[in-house]
Amino acid sequence: MALWSRRSALLAAPAMAAGGLVVAGACPASAATADALTFVASRATSSPLDKPVVGTTFGSLLTLFDSNSAAAGDGSMIGTVVNVTVDSPPKLIVQMKLVLRLTAGAKGELHLSSMHAMVVPSPVQNPMAIVGGTGKYANARGEGTITYPTPDRINITLNVAN
Repeated sequence: MALWSRRSALLAAPAMAAGGLVVAGACPASAATADALTFVASRATSSPLDKPVVGTTFGSLLTLFDSNSAAAGDGSMIGTVVNVTVDSPPKLIVQMKLVLRLTAGAKGELHLSSMHAMVVPSPVQNPMAIVGGTGKYANARGEGTITYPTPDRINITLNVAN
């Protein structure tokens, strides 16, 4: 029989008091659900990004539509330029935060985060992390992509785990 050190015993005490050992991040398979969501966002308003340099912040209000072109809500996007590449033409590397307020069907917000090369227009699928939300999406996690097919259109595809 292995002996526990004093530290191991102290660290295990809260888990044992709660009824057993709990693995961080574990959840019953039946409790997890997944949603595949696709949105097209159009810029309702946008701050200018005339001469971007490192540290330049920009933002946009978005109007959201689902994959059937029906109104799905609105949102906001705020980004900060963290690098300008020496490519020709230069690419902007941005740290981006998005909040999507969904009003059709399942109501709530999705909060997204990413750092990627923002090239407009571009079909490149840039990765996005789902970092939380509200309402139905209060415990949302997952990932997705964001693309910029035109200066006024943004495609967002998400795999949401609740």
